Amino acid sequence: MSVRRSLAALPFLSSIVVGCYGDIELQACTYVDDPTGCSDGPGAPTTVGSTSGGTEGGDTEGGGASEGPAPTTSAPGVTTGNASETFGTPETGDPVDDPPWVAEIVCDPEIAKEVGPTLVTYTASADAVEAELLDDGVVIATAPVGEPLVFPVIGAATNNPGSELTVRVRDAGGQTAEASIFQPSVVGPPGGEIWKTIEQNDGQQSMGVGVAQQDGLALSAGVVWDGMQVLGTLRRFDEGGKWFGVPGAWTKAHPTWTGIAPLKPENVGPTALAVDAEGFIVFAATAIMLGEPRMYVVRFSPDGELVWELLHNPGTEARGVGVMPDGTIYVTGGIRTNDAPELWDMATWVYGADKTAHGVDVFRESKALDPANEWSERGRGVAVLKDGRVGVVGTREIWDPITNKLLLRGVVLLYEAHAIRVGEWSSTGNLGLQDALLAVTATDDGLAACGYVQADPNAKTQLVVRWFDDALQEQAPRVETSMGASTCNAVGYAREGRTIVGGSLVETGFGANAWIFAVEDAASPLVEYLKLDGPTQGTDQVAALACDYTCAWTGSLQVGNHFQWITGMFRG
Repeated sequence: MSVRRSLAALPFLSSIVVGCYGDIELQACTYVDDPTGCSDGPGAPTTVGSTSGGTEGGDTEGGGASEGPAPTTSAPGVTTGNASETFGTPETGDPVDDPPWVAEIVCDPEIAKEVGPTLVTYTASADAVEAELLDDGVVIATAPVGEPLVFPVIGAATNNPGSELTVRVRDAGGQTAEASIFQPSVVGPPGGEIWKTIEQNDGQQSMGVGVAQQDGLALSAGVVWDGMQVLGTLRRFDEGGKWFGVPGAWTKAHPTWTGIAPLKPENVGPTALAVDAEGFIVFAATAIMLGEPRMYVVRFSPDGELVWELLHNPGTEARGVGVMPDGTIYVTGGIRTNDAPELWDMATWVYGADKTAHGVDVFRESKALDPANEWSERGRGVAVLKDGRVGVVGTREIWDPITNKLLLRGVVLLYEAHAIRVGEWSSTGNLGLQDALLAVTATDDGLAACGYVQADPNAKTQLVVRWFDDALQEQAPRVETSMGASTCNAVGYAREGRTIVGGSLVETGFGANAWIFAVEDAASPLVEYLKLDGPTQGTDQVAALACDYTCAWTGSLQVGNHFQWITGMFRG
């Protein structure tokens, strides 16, 4: 980092100090033991002033500095005389208007890894009044001195491999000083893989089912088969995709954290993850105890330490979870209403960050249409919207008099405060006899949900994406027509406005492949990010997505008769 100043503004310097600057670079110049008069201290740009009792060839009558107290330092790299002294030029005795200085430029972040603003801060002399930010010599921002300058990182093509950022300050008299810093940039292209981690095929089965991000790191929830027990497992990965043997990464299974003794030997199946504004982790699952499903919710500290856990009544399940800005937790799933045949009502529970129960909203078909409550409804996913309300998606059954069968329909419920339902939408079956929604995410102006449609009982399922505004008015839906069956299990929304879709796609001769792609609306081109076929052409799938600038995802690959947990991150 260096300081550039106009030498024309300082014609007297060559008569005072020789060797203080080269072609255009001016270093800190003071009267010190160094015979050159140059200080190459800690890189701070400096201005020039006399530091002795007088300047050679000058006296008090001729305008030189009079002898006086020792000099003092009033700013980094700036040395002045005592406040009572008056300095002047050797020739005229006129007061010297020292140029400003600027130093200590800092970029936050130091390295541009994603699209977004970089805050550029600096230290400047007290006489500086205006600051400019230059990118490779072009002014891109101005502000009063003292306010941060904002440098926009807009993409790999524009910013990689980095930018030379210069802060130029100006005083009231028009004198300037500037200093520069290089900000490296490693922004990846949309869809570019950051890392991918596949569980070892050691004969022990595992599957990833839930994912979230915490300060840019991926968290994944899944199951590991340990003998005859299914262990609910939570993992945090480092920036390179490692969860074991590296600082900050860890894995833990439910018997190691639970304080509920009867739960330790039982099976726990995670279904969803969420992280609140303070980094606390919320883990939703369904535990099987004595053959009965029970909703199980855990709140962990940011480092994965148990804060509290909640095991609900038999005959309950959790399938989706979301956390509001104030820490309020929404969990959706179902309450079983009949054992055989198994029937469910959709249920959404609300808890405070301190575990306080704020109530439950139960959604079921009207008694006019289903008087004996013989149709099932189940919650599938939760999304906290930009306006602070909460969207919940799920499925409901309806009776079709033409086929004389129960058919699935997607449902979206809108909540505010503590489980106060303020909106409802259901699919009409216009896209197919079966029409289910399995996942949801917040968008800039509402929400996006996805699942599958099926034209008739013999047709293959086709992936569907639906968009809604914040009043649950549906926009044009999108059906991805494919030769084989396809299903959406996960949906995310990238910072730049792309809807990221994850699930599975069956291709002839290749089994079901894990599939991730990006779209913007019903008519935009599909941009494929991932199509992953496991080593044995079995059932491979993406189960969950969590997107911002980057996306974390998790799922499973089938290897022979075993499943392997897979988690990854890519540029959204």
